[in-house]
Amino acid sequence: MNNLQKGAILTLLKTDRMNSDYTNNYWFSYKDYLDPTDDFTDFCCECLEGKREYIVPIENLINKDKTAKVFVQVYGLEDKDRVITADTLIIFSKLSPGEIRQIFNEPKDIFPSDIGEETDFSQSAFLIGDNGELISSSKLFHEEQSVYYCWWD
Repeated sequence: MNNLQKGAILTLLKTDRMNSDYTNNYWFSYKDYLDPTDDFTDFCCECLEGKREYIVPIENLINKDKTAKVFVQVYGLEDKDRVITADTLIIFSKLSPGEIRQIFNEPKDIFPSDIGEETDFSQSAFLIGDNGELISSSKLFHEEQSVYYCWWD
């Protein structure tokens, strides 16, 4: 994750916390968020060494569906606002729910707690782009794709 993205997400999460307004969701490309060398991000309560294992099933998914897009949904700040945390992937794919489950349940040591189809888009969701800009999730969606969540507890 680059400095513009870091600055944007810190500002957004601090503002949401200060206003007690948690109606927006913020996403990053999985490549930006799951960078094993970036200690600013934490996924599934495992710092650094835990990120690499998640990239394998994501890449397996992308190999099966070349049109797929995978994002990480951020949920908060920790360590005195020095680390952003997440435990959920948002997946745009043409694959069926069964195929998604099969791909993410293959690794026996990091299988997710839940995988399902996302049907409620009542909350606003934004991708944090390379320049820190907010991109509406509606611009990422294509009619031929379904949207899935995949989270770890």
